[in-house]
Amino acid sequence: MATDFLNAVGAATQAAFGRTPATDEAAARVSWTHAVTGIIVMLLLQAVLLVVPFAGALPEALRAVIDFALLALVMTAVPYLVIGGAGLMLDKRDRLPALFLFIALVLAMSQLIGIILGAFGVGAGTAMIGILGYFSARATKSLFGIGWGGAILIGTLVALGSFAASFLFLVLPTGQAMLATP
Repeated sequence: MATDFLNAVGAATQAAFGRTPATDEAAARVSWTHAVTGIIVMLLLQAVLLVVPFAGALPEALRAVIDFALLALVMTAVPYLVIGGAGLMLDKRDRLPALFLFIALVLAMSQLIGIILGAFGVGAGTAMIGILGYFSARATKSLFGIGWGGAILIGTLVALGSFAASFLFLVLPTGQAMLATP
């Protein structure tokens, strides 16, 4: 099972970057089971990264954890909604598992990189959104077989949608409390 999943990750990555002579065959090796497994692993990583910093003050910080979790869930859903919608509109449903698995990998890696950069006092949230937009564009170009114009549009929609979703935090109680603090 683990070997099969890792082979699917490799196939999705190669197909997303157009490194295989037959992108169709590489994408076909990734099933919905692989894609859902990748998304679940990424969500579990996200949950650990949300809860661990608040572990010592969890009863008092529960509201903040819930707000950050809601924000993370919405921001995570944006790339899947944009790419899934594009795949349905372009009638490329068979390529969506490979794309979804690749996006889960990109999101997981960006979370880990963000944690590492945060440990050094470097905030890279907006940069990570831009990187997500680039990888979304690159993957959709290869897997959907569209030109750069369409791929850039999809990547831009992913980046703008993720950036706009980040403003959801301002309407949540934790964000309101942070805004009210002088």
